[in-house]
Amino acid sequence: MQDIAQFESERAELEAVLQSGLFNRAPHLVRFLTYICERYFEGCTEQIKEYTIGVEALGRAPGFDPKKDSIVRVEAHRLRKRLNEYYAGAGAGHRLRIVIPNGQYIPQFVTNEAAGSAGATTAGHAPSSRRFRLREQLPWILPVLLFCSLLGFWASRVLLTRASHAPSSRDEVWSGPADPVPAEFRMLAGYHGPPLTDSQGHLWSPDAYYTGGHSLRIPPGKVIQSAPDPNLLHTERSGRFRYDIPLSNGTYELHLYFAETEYGPGNPMGGGESSRLLQVSINGAPRLTLLDPLAEAGAPNRLDEKVLKDITPAADGKLHLVFEGLKPPAGAFLNAIEILPAAPGRIRPIRIVAQPHPVTDSDGRIWSADEFFIGGVSVLRRTAILDPRDKALYRGERFGHFEYRIPLAPGKYRLTLHFAETWFGTPESSQPLLGSRIFDVFANGVALLENFEVAREAGQNRSLTKTFENLEPNAQGVLSIEFVPIKNYAEVNALEVVETG
Repeated sequence: MQDIAQFESERAELEAVLQSGLFNRAPHLVRFLTYICERYFEGCTEQIKEYTIGVEALGRAPGFDPKKDSIVRVEAHRLRKRLNEYYAGAGAGHRLRIVIPNGQYIPQFVTNEAAGSAGATTAGHAPSSRRFRLREQLPWILPVLLFCSLLGFWASRVLLTRASHAPSSRDEVWSGPADPVPAEFRMLAGYHGPPLTDSQGHLWSPDAYYTGGHSLRIPPGKVIQSAPDPNLLHTERSGRFRYDIPLSNGTYELHLYFAETEYGPGNPMGGGESSRLLQVSINGAPRLTLLDPLAEAGAPNRLDEKVLKDITPAADGKLHLVFEGLKPPAGAFLNAIEILPAAPGRIRPIRIVAQPHPVTDSDGRIWSADEFFIGGVSVLRRTAILDPRDKALYRGERFGHFEYRIPLAPGKYRLTLHFAETWFGTPESSQPLLGSRIFDVFANGVALLENFEVAREAGQNRSLTKTFENLEPNAQGVLSIEFVPIKNYAEVNALEVVETG
């Protein structure tokens, strides 16, 4: 059975190699190495074949014939050469080394002592190991070894409380019940563990209703900026794929979550804007074309959430979503889907409090826990406001130099910002109430408030709201609300965005 520490060490060694700069300007080698190692980690070494590498890792068409096209053999030779160079230089002191025996594609993670002979033989014969001698002498032992590998992988994933994902193949197909999904439906693409509950209390289902593509896990430790929950987006579905989701009759808003973790500075594939372009079709009609999630988000590893309104099921009672890559070899990808009932022509109001948990106001409306922010610090204040109504909205604040990137469908919106000065002028701050906090607020670069001072307008520990009409999202479908300090830090307690026309 595979040791958990060994599993972690092997994955850490792969990450070290990918981040070393060894494959700068060699995206095919990154895809090659990542693919064979992921299949190895999954216990699916039987899938590591010349055909599957060519199609799934190197972007060859399904009709790829390894006998006529030698790209896999050529890239394997280049990969072995790069790995030998790495372990002769920067990686010489590593405890583990990745070796790809000559004539094979299944990776081996060997200890430093054995790696010298293994690496030296990659240009001639495969490394001689007990495992391969047994395979040659006793062909019947291969199923046993494969079973033990699969069992060990499963046990390590359970012990690590990681969500396992289904074995990748050229055409993954989900099979399950076709009953309509709940009225509010949230699903994590590429995830195949138990349902997860986020910080808002929303339940996210594992991947379902898909045809095509394959499940991928985002490398551990990767932080997705402005994600709705830091523990949520850890998988994706990649390739060319579709979803056929059974829906009850009605009108919905659709949220598609993209976070580019493969391309862009610091990511395994390198590149930047235009490295990957997608098209998303809904019920047979293209709705998002030439979509570049990295450019739309403004940076890699940052959430790009697309909101589409007036979504209805097709005549067969299903919502049909097709995802295609427009720039080979990069395929399409998706991290999550959210489907919410909504009034025709409108999306649901967005209400956010700068607190770690949702809040219900005096009218029974739920305000989401803090989300969509970049920068700043969240803090709960001890001083309660003096206003008798909705004190709960002002218990927390976000302060600093920060931004909220709120994803919206095209339309006109009313923005209401909620403020209260509960820090300056108190014994804890030791600074005067007036003149201590001054800041500007911008919406998509346009000034909403200039030289704004909450205390001068509202006094101490009293609420203040500022409302702005007819705001529109930018071309990327985002209302960017930026808080810029002039003296000390900017702050806000809550935000409300309501579509008006």
